[in-house]
Amino acid sequence: MSSDVYPDGLDCVWLATDRELNLGVFFTGGSGPIPVGMLHDCSFAIENVEEAIENLPIVSEARLLIQVNRPDDFYDMAKKGFFVYDWRDVHRTIRECSNKYEPVASPISPITIDDLPESLKQLALRAKLLTFSFAKGQDLDIESEIECHKAV
Repeated sequence: MSSDVYPDGLDCVWLATDRELNLGVFFTGGSGPIPVGMLHDCSFAIENVEEAIENLPIVSEARLLIQVNRPDDFYDMAKKGFFVYDWRDVHRTIRECSNKYEPVASPISPITIDDLPESLKQLALRAKLLTFSFAKGQDLDIESEIECHKAV
């Protein structure tokens, strides 16, 4: 069961939907902001989101957008039809931080909210980004879009 407590140090995954109803997967790196709806009064534990997505079928080819040492998780999520973002600041000095989630992989054929099982659909709808488009491949300042919990 999830709670209002930020899962410090846990590199977890959360979901969001954009203005086109495409889906984004966000890797926190153990410190990236998480929308309040992902943790507050939610019956789907954030620790289980990644596994639930991994169990979805492959529906697309994917492309990596940046060079990373271990791209498998990002690439695999994009092959499930999700736009994939990472909190890259976990690897930077304070001065170099962008304070944004950055796109790392994208699907050739994205899925939409209607393609998800009901439990994941309800979870993704807890983080609706009404002005953002994942397909544009831009960095995302999630805290300017939706109320978030932050690592302490």
